[in-house]
Amino acid sequence: MIISDIKLLDAFDFLSKHHNSYLVDTRSKEEWLSTGIPDLSSINKEVICIEWSQIIDQNFINCYKKLLFRKFNKNDNLFFICRSGVRSLMAAKLALNFGFKNCYNVYEGYNNQNHSNWKMKLPTRSFMHR
Repeated sequence: MIISDIKLLDAFDFLSKHHNSYLVDTRSKEEWLSTGIPDLSSINKEVICIEWSQIIDQNFINCYKKLLFRKFNKNDNLFFICRSGVRSLMAAKLALNFGFKNCYNVYEGYNNQNHSNWKMKLPTRSFMHR
């Protein structure tokens, strides 16, 4: 299986139409606090924030795997997003390696350098530290 790259508007449309679909934001807490997070309230969903580590070691991989299995089923549709599409691609590849079947990389990102990103085109909200 391979990771499918998907445009953000297509991802949002899919998320709005399928109950077993989730948006996973893999940026850092600092990024969430400074730039906000995707707002999925218009489609009655919440973004799942999983902070991506700067050091990808076995401990992080094990914790990430446990978290994914705690939150999702293997047949769920998982859309991964980060600032520019790099971390989200790594997150999607790991999920695929763990046995998750439907993993997508929102390659346009949340707030990359061009004008084709989530923050410019879709709803956002402030991150509330939980």
